[in-house]
Amino acid sequence: MIALILATLEEAKPFLTRLPAAKIAVTPFATFQFGMKSGTPSGILVISGMGPDNAAAATDYAIVTRGASVVINPGICGAIDESLPPAHLFHISEVSDGDAVLLAKPGQPVPLPATAWSELPAARLATVKEPVFGGTPRALLEPHADLVDMEGYAVASACRKHGIPCHLLKGVSDHADEAGRETLQRNLARVSESLADEVIKQLPKLDPPGPGLIARMADFVKIEHTIFILPLLFAGAWIGAGGHWPGWRLLFLITCAGLGARSLGMAMNRILDARLDKLNPRTAARELPSGRMTPAMAWGIAATGLAVYLLACAALGPVCLKLSPYPALVLISYSLLKRFSCLCHFGIGLSLAFGPLGAFVAVSGGTEVTAPIILLTLFTFCWISGFDIIYALQDIEADRRNGVHSIPAALGFNGAQFMALIVHLVAAAAAIQLWRVTNGGLPSGLALSVTLLAFCTAYYQKLPLPVRFFPVSAIAGIAASLIPLLGGLR
Repeated sequence: MIALILATLEEAKPFLTRLPAAKIAVTPFATFQFGMKSGTPSGILVISGMGPDNAAAATDYAIVTRGASVVINPGICGAIDESLPPAHLFHISEVSDGDAVLLAKPGQPVPLPATAWSELPAARLATVKEPVFGGTPRALLEPHADLVDMEGYAVASACRKHGIPCHLLKGVSDHADEAGRETLQRNLARVSESLADEVIKQLPKLDPPGPGLIARMADFVKIEHTIFILPLLFAGAWIGAGGHWPGWRLLFLITCAGLGARSLGMAMNRILDARLDKLNPRTAARELPSGRMTPAMAWGIAATGLAVYLLACAALGPVCLKLSPYPALVLISYSLLKRFSCLCHFGIGLSLAFGPLGAFVAVSGGTEVTAPIILLTLFTFCWISGFDIIYALQDIEADRRNGVHSIPAALGFNGAQFMALIVHLVAAAAAIQLWRVTNGGLPSGLALSVTLLAFCTAYYQKLPLPVRFFPVSAIAGIAASLIPLLGGLR
């Protein structure tokens, strides 16, 4: 995805009109999205504010939060070389820290690669914190640069730090002399329009190839998260078979039902939350809000998941088919809970808890449950509900700002962690009791120990929140599924 970094709204106006672009965020930077129509380059435009500090922060935001893979910094500049006329455009071949030059500590300029604008004349750029309008600063910069601005070096340095391609395109608004302020205001609109025309003309050449359809679909439904629920399904099937091998056919159909159900649930979550995802900087780069996937494609994935799930349930027998609407309704609607209840985390817990319970019913052929499957279902419900609370700690401010109900938004960081701990203590108690009723044993005891250790790791504060959710949650779930599978082994 392309990111355009511009200092001011005045410089950005021609871009916003010609692209066109829609505002998707106000803080921490005014951010606009363009290229929502099929076949057009997609990206964002970020208004950084003037100065290198703002430009560096906006570039970090575009790359880290918004997922930019190419950065372009078009903007006005002053010409130190008086032979460079106002209103002319230049591609920057190297950029240096002008403030270091002013302090007599010049470092190595940052070279920039050839760009799509190589037919434009090249120029050297220096970036400073304060505008240059004649005097000593202009004289000191003259041996080192042809142009001077207030953002380019910061943008290039941030891109270099992240290993992201950077392109600087500058238009001369003045000669950085005593008359520069007046000249700048007179030329600002004209130069900005020329920059917009030139940049937009070349955008198709810079638009990075996105992931293929299969990769986008896999990321859309988080296929890696789907896989870690399968061991719990197999554990439910094992319990349903009385602690014996249930057979390849049943396991295949249970896997199909699980993958279909999970795809349905994730697709509906993304579809129903597309507007909220666009408002949250952490989620704005997802497929739907970023435009990398159309709503029609998302609905197609949801419909396919539902079809696979129902067909698998039908093949598993009349009892499974008759009961199949209940998990499906939860999967389709659980993401709506965040609109009115902070208990929304238990919606996803309920949807996943149907997994091992459904596998048990598929193998046993009836609805008469046993203590092991009750404990495994309770574990699954509390396990993922608690981890979902931890995961939502990332979005406290965004949830409060956008009216999303969640336990972290309601209770704050510490309160939410305490609530998650209580839920996980219930899950841990269920896992311990499951080990007991499945005849214990050293191998299953080791699995139990891994589960409990993973729960403890989830509250290690120095561990990043995304890691505490995945893979730590996956380790806890997979290890717990081994408790009944290894039960009785000595």
